Amino acid sequence: MKTSVWQNIYRLVIPYKKKFIWVVLLSLLSTGATLIEPLIYREAINDVAGLFVKQAKEDVRMQFGVDQGEDGVSSRATDNMVQSGKNDKLLKTRTEKNTKTHKKKAKEPHTQTHVASRTPEQALDTLLWSVIWLFVINMFGTIIWRISENNNIALSCLIEQRFILGTFSHVMNLPLGFFNKRSSAAIAKQIDQSEEVSGVVNGFAQQILPEIIGLVGILVIMFIQNVPLTAVALIIIPFYLIIAWRSANKLESGLSGYYEKWEDVSTKIQDALIGVKTVKLSGAENREVNYLQNASVLAYEEYVKRSKLSNKYVFWETMLTHLSTALVLGYGGYLTLESKLTPGDVVMFVAYLDRLYSPIDSLASLWVSLQQNIASISRAFRLLDFGTENKPSRILEISAGHIVFRDVHFSYGPEREVLKGISFECLPGRVTAIVGTSGAGKTTTVDLLLKLYEPNSGEIFIDDQDLGGLDPSSVRRQIGTVAADGMVFSGTLEDNIRYKRPKASREEVIEAVLAAGMEKTLERLPDGLKTEVGESGIGLSVGERQRIQIARVLVAKPRILILDEATANLDFATEIEIKHTIDKIRKENTVIIIAHRYSMVRDADYVVVLSEGTVMEKGRPLELIAKEGWFSEFAHAADESNFSEEDEVEEE
Repeated sequence: MKTSVWQNIYRLVIPYKKKFIWVVLLSLLSTGATLIEPLIYREAINDVAGLFVKQAKEDVRMQFGVDQGEDGVSSRATDNMVQSGKNDKLLKTRTEKNTKTHKKKAKEPHTQTHVASRTPEQALDTLLWSVIWLFVINMFGTIIWRISENNNIALSCLIEQRFILGTFSHVMNLPLGFFNKRSSAAIAKQIDQSEEVSGVVNGFAQQILPEIIGLVGILVIMFIQNVPLTAVALIIIPFYLIIAWRSANKLESGLSGYYEKWEDVSTKIQDALIGVKTVKLSGAENREVNYLQNASVLAYEEYVKRSKLSNKYVFWETMLTHLSTALVLGYGGYLTLESKLTPGDVVMFVAYLDRLYSPIDSLASLWVSLQQNIASISRAFRLLDFGTENKPSRILEISAGHIVFRDVHFSYGPEREVLKGISFECLPGRVTAIVGTSGAGKTTTVDLLLKLYEPNSGEIFIDDQDLGGLDPSSVRRQIGTVAADGMVFSGTLEDNIRYKRPKASREEVIEAVLAAGMEKTLERLPDGLKTEVGESGIGLSVGERQRIQIARVLVAKPRILILDEATANLDFATEIEIKHTIDKIRKENTVIIIAHRYSMVRDADYVVVLSEGTVMEKGRPLELIAKEGWFSEFAHAADESNFSEEDEVEEE
């Protein structure tokens, strides 16, 4: 699984490999600049120490009369000359000569076992140049790092955008069955993994390679400078690596369950917000809060547990770092007292030691972070493992709208067959009604026509074109559907009506609005068609949301129109208006009506009665009523219901 994730990440990065390599090179250059700093520290400190060496020599000369002249003549010999009565002028001349020679001679270099003497002028000169070079190097490294960071942000954004859009596009093309038993909030959480992708890209571009190069560079410099002190510095490294490795493995375990807990929290929040009206009508506000509390408690408990575990390992890593620093200072100080190392070398080693553990710690922490990133990203990549809808290149071309179902079988799973060999046809210019008991397969039948599912066997034709070989998008574009549970999106009323046909003119929108019986809705809303509606149509009545869907389909002017319980939430007056609209468009369209109201199918040209996945009856309404079968009972029951309602009205 991990190999597959890394391969997918590689495929995300490879289109931008030049940008990625450029970021890596800039990061390496910035890291390399910082490796020079301890060397500058050493020179500056040794030159300052050299000032004290010179002062110490002068103190010795003053106390014991010993002056190691630069020309090889000792001060003791000079004193003997004075004592033997030599000319004081000769002493003065020789002293001035020694001073001039000392000033003209180049600075003696420091070695690991010897700090050369320095004059105040020489020490000050070194300090000034050290300050200048430290400033220049730090400024250079900072500028390069910022350039690298800016390029890395741009690169991460490109890769994140490609990742999210690619995953979202893939999910949008998954078959409808994929979404049946999955929470939309959990799927959204899986898709939106932008921060996780950014973490992986940043880790490789600006951390892993630069840290490794920095670590190798530090070790090389330390070994070149002093092998014994480097060995002391590395004594703790194996223990540090063991702790870092155990930390990474412990924190890696259980990541999948950890993210599932947080997805559960997101699901609880989103479900409650989407169904907020139902929540309030059920008086279930506190219950939803309790559900969220229970889910969040589990998630936060896991988070705290992981944080404590991480802090425990960080504590021991920090202790080992301090121990290593103490060992280097102790042993380095001993070597300095033994004149085997200079103070500058000790300071340089301590500075490098801090940089030595920093990459190791960063790489260990980065490994844990990458495991978390990968665990999260893998959940998004798992979405890509599901096969998308089969999309043949052939496009549906409707000339008349003649629909034929021929011995179609379908089941959602192996346990129960929903459709058991249904056959019927819907002729253009006619209204075909599909009726039957609940669960008979009415909605499933039109879902197959829309290629939301594929039949297990049998064939479906539109104008003699087999749907099995057609692009699903081309089929759905030419079929308009109004369902009882259709979606109203956040945005303006006009945008919602134009959703299926974005380029519809305003006149066409208004015409569809009037045909859907939305005059009173427009009068009620403050900004008319420009009124913003909430998520899932919050702020609108159920009937108004239904009319929006009807207007959306009417403005698209599809050749085939499906009304699946389209008037279930409308009053009889609006239903009559919708039926008048259907009468206007039925001459040039194929209309399919699924309804539980006899009033909607009374004027249909043809009726198909489904029962337990089979066609029980089919024919003209009057013919089926005459046969006194299921449809006849359906019609008589509706007539009796209407008659009872009329009696009640008369009694009032």
